[in-house]
Amino acid sequence: MGHLVGDTVMHIAYIRQLKNLYPNCRIGVLTNDRSRPIYECSHLVDELINDTFFQCLKQRNKWQLYLDFYETYNSRHILKTALLSPEATMIFHKTPKTYYNTDTLQNYTFHCPPPNGAHMASLLQTSVLSEYFLIPKPDVSLDTNYIAQNGKHYWQDNKLHILIAPQGSIAKRRIPPQEITSLLNCLNPQIIQKCQFLLCNTQGSVDYLTTLKMQCPNLNIALSPPTDLHQYLSLLAASDLVISVDSGSAHLACAFKRPLLCFFANNAINIAKWHPLAADGVPMKIVFSKLENSIETHSFSMEEAIIWLEQTLKTLSTRLKN
Repeated sequence: MGHLVGDTVMHIAYIRQLKNLYPNCRIGVLTNDRSRPIYECSHLVDELINDTFFQCLKQRNKWQLYLDFYETYNSRHILKTALLSPEATMIFHKTPKTYYNTDTLQNYTFHCPPPNGAHMASLLQTSVLSEYFLIPKPDVSLDTNYIAQNGKHYWQDNKLHILIAPQGSIAKRRIPPQEITSLLNCLNPQIIQKCQFLLCNTQGSVDYLTTLKMQCPNLNIALSPPTDLHQYLSLLAASDLVISVDSGSAHLACAFKRPLLCFFANNAINIAKWHPLAADGVPMKIVFSKLENSIETHSFSMEEAIIWLEQTLKTLSTRLKN
């Protein structure tokens, strides 16, 4: 749980839970350029602190409770905790190492290991805080109004805006383009005519787009412009639906309450910890690979995905102007 997009979205849930428990509390978040734009979409964070040794030293003795969500020990995190010197520190799951473990390190006040299979956004629900409060269920939602306005220029008017994000931050976590085309080619042509598709601009996306265009010649699809994280947030927030592999884009779709069709490797541990958290009433469909106990993101059965996507697009299309 660091500064990756998925990690940051999970932290939004914790921030909201803490504000619910302590409405007048002041919340500071250690952040960097990879996560700051996401926190800036939340009105619940009181102070964004650069995650550096110098800033941790400047924050020394200023905080009452430090929630350390990192799942591994390393020297940098240990030193930063020492520099912060909060009144109390709460840790959760920590993978033990030879020299760094909960027995050899006494730099925490509360150790709240989650049960097996716990979701990454549910850790407060089994922490010591749950002995005193009813912890609200995780809610990762972010404000979309302003940021979606900034992203409208990416999209054509009077079309359904579909963002395809088939690759995660790990290049191997990718849906093969042939499987995406097998999905799109089975949709009703009348529905397809109402859609504009943008392919997320990432490593290998030019070749990916070439395959999609060749195998789906009637598809209104283009490559999104290169974007920084601020721009990508506005692009996604202005979309009507997201098709994504298991990645930060899937979690952002839930945060911005966009309908989501998501493809996951058939790995029970990862599914339990990282399945997307859609808001109540927002359509979501997760499709699992047919390869059991695998981390591979291919070999998906598309039958249910086709039915779900066509029905969702049909519902969304009623919003278009005649």
